[in-house]
Amino acid sequence: MVALSPFSIMVLVFVGIALLVFGYGLFTAPAARRPAAKTRPRGKKGDPGVCPVCGTLLSSGEQIKSALFPGDDDRICHVFGCPHCHPYLATGVVRTCPVCKAKVPAEGYLVARFFERPNKKRHVHILGCTECRVPKRKN
Repeated sequence: MVALSPFSIMVLVFVGIALLVFGYGLFTAPAARRPAAKTRPRGKKGDPGVCPVCGTLLSSGEQIKSALFPGDDDRICHVFGCPHCHPYLATGVVRTCPVCKAKVPAEGYLVARFFERPNKKRHVHILGCTECRVPKRKN
């Protein structure tokens, strides 16, 4: 076994500390160097191409996530949100109910009625959210 001199041990310790500092700086970039999150353009809720939950103006190809239940002329629909507010909330986006103006939780959704009109146009009428429309169960 080779014995190291005290000077060699000190050099190895300083090299190890320098590597730790370099690794920490490399893998934990400060906020100033991180790219800023792009703010999405906002639209008026109810307009075509605007998410009814968060009000984000949707790009082409982006769709609202919803569940449509079977029925005759008018059907029940649950609207969960767009890619910016469901399943994960983007920075600067707030999920609000267009009826009661309350904050919609991440697991919440909007309750709506879905109509297919005679001219093949689809229409969604929002009734409320899980906070104002769905009755709470008593345990």
